[in-house]
Order: sequence, then C-alpha cells, then structure tokens
Amino acid sequence: MNPSKFGEMSFFYSSESASLPSVIVEVPATSANCGPGFDCLGVALSLFNRLELWPAEADELRAEGEGEVALQGQSTSLAHRAARAAWEELGLPPTGFAISMRNVVPFARGLGSSSAAIVGGLVAANEWARAHRGVSLSDAQLLDLATRIEGHPDNVAPALKGSFCVCATREDGKAFALTPQVSQYPRFVVWIPEVELSTEKARGALPATYSRADCVFNLSRTALLVAALSTGDSEALAESVRDRVHQDYRAPLVPGWDALNEAARQLGALGTTLSGAGPTILFWLGAEADAPAFVTGIEAVARQQELVGRALEVTVVGGARLVEEL
Repeated sequence: MNPSKFGEMSFFYSSESASLPSVIVEVPATSANCGPGFDCLGVALSLFNRLELWPAEADELRAEGEGEVALQGQSTSLAHRAARAAWEELGLPPTGFAISMRNVVPFARGLGSSSAAIVGGLVAANEWARAHRGVSLSDAQLLDLATRIEGHPDNVAPALKGSFCVCATREDGKAFALTPQVSQYPRFVVWIPEVELSTEKARGALPATYSRADCVFNLSRTALLVAALSTGDSEALAESVRDRVHQDYRAPLVPGWDALNEAARQLGALGTTLSGAGPTILFWLGAEADAPAFVTGIEAVARQQELVGRALEVTVVGGARLVEEL
C-alpha cells in the first residue's frame, strides 16, 4: 500500500518513493533520574508519540500536535538523524526519509521528547529494513546507537525497553539497561507546566563538584529505590526518592516547585521528583492512593499559585513498538 494511512495525515510525492510501503511505530514518554538516580534511572510513562516512516528521495517532515509550530517549515529532524544512523549501521545505501509525526509528549518539559524522536526514528528505520531488506539491528545495538545520539541512556532506555530501567554506559560507549523485577508500581501523577526548560539550562544550574556526603546520600537512595520497588516497601520508597545532586539546584527554575511539593505532601504523596531536568514534576503515590482526588488537589493549588499547566495520572508502560506496516 502507499503511504499514508496514519490517521488523517499524509504526504504527497511525485517521486517513485511515494509508492514505497511505510511503518508506524509508537514511543512512550519517559521520566529520567527518578529522584536520586541522576543519569542512570528512568521509567516509561503512558503518553505516546506516533511516527510513520518510509525511504524517500529526500528528507520530508510533517508534524502534528506537540512541537508542531517549532517543527513547521523543517524538512528534517532528530528522528531523521536517528533513522539515518540505523541505516548506516546496517550498511544500506544512503537515502532520505519521509517522516510523519503525531506528538503527544510535550517538548522541553522533562518527559523525554528528544528520546522519543530518537527511538522513533531508530525503531522505524530498523523495522522497515527488517521487513523490506531482510536486515535489522539487535536491541543492544539500538540502545548503543540511541545512547550515542542522546548522550546518556536514562531516557532512551525506557523509551526502547519500557518499564523501569537501571542504566549505565561503559567507557567505550557500550550502554547497559536492565529492567528489575517490580513488586507493584506506585501510582504516578505528573504536573506539566506550560513553560519550557531546556536541558542545557537545567544542567547549567548544577555545581561542578559534590561533597562525599552528598554522593553517598544519592548512591544509597538509588540502591534503596531499586530495592523498594522490587519488594513493595512504601516507607523505603518514600525515603528513596530523596536527592541531593540536582533537584535543589534546579528547583528555582521550576515555577511552583515549593508550593506543589508541599501540597503533594499534605495530599499524602510518598514523594515528589523532577521529571528529568524539569519543569514537569512527578508525584509518587501509594499503590492504593486515590489518584483522581490527588489530581484535583494539585490543580487547585496550581490555580491558587496562578500556575498554568495540567495534572494527569500516568501509568508505567512498555517501550517502543511497531504499530503496523502499510
């Protein structure tokens, strides 16, 4: 079939490439760091981008939803760069890519929009090559490529693998990502503000060095977080999401952090963490908590503080997947 059957979105080409089949993949949002696990922990959450791809004579791009204005007029994107990286790794002849995106993951909010684009481009190109050229990259190769493009694995790993990931990168660039057994996930609510915060600005707020005490504090909480999730110990979980490496330094860049953090505590949250570099805030609730009531409470405080944004419950989900081949 000819592209596109991706909702109402379609490309129109006069070239022969318009007759090529396409693939559609779905990629989740991700929340990195999870409190103390700076650049090494991440979780996949239930907001999804969809991306349709097929080879073309030259790069083409159409975007709908989040980031539509920012991408308007562009013919290439981070997803194209990732797709090309997969193509080169497979040893296939150079080509352009036609990509159509429907984005739900907000841009520059700490929910892994760049990782979703990278993983979407990689997985779509890989699945197209698997179906139509008989070659493909392994999951480990995809993770290494994604980490190389993104610079660290804590967002790309859960975007690829789903669930809760513990990550590390070896000196030679080899990435590792494991999904430990989780007894029962807490319930999660996110506050997504309308304001954006670039990762570069958020990283610029961090100190150049840390005390041994702060390093030990975070190391112990990171290990405790993995153990608390695997055993279902909610008291340990509440302690484990505390951080001394990045959140206190970035908090002044996040509108309403103090007020929403205090409101979450009064509403019974186990803990509050920045999602990635922020400004989205991730609230950790008990497994039996009333998440809709918590959302209502956070939104009420946000209105009192004149904060513009939205609160919603999200769940832990699987990683990138092929939706269909057309």
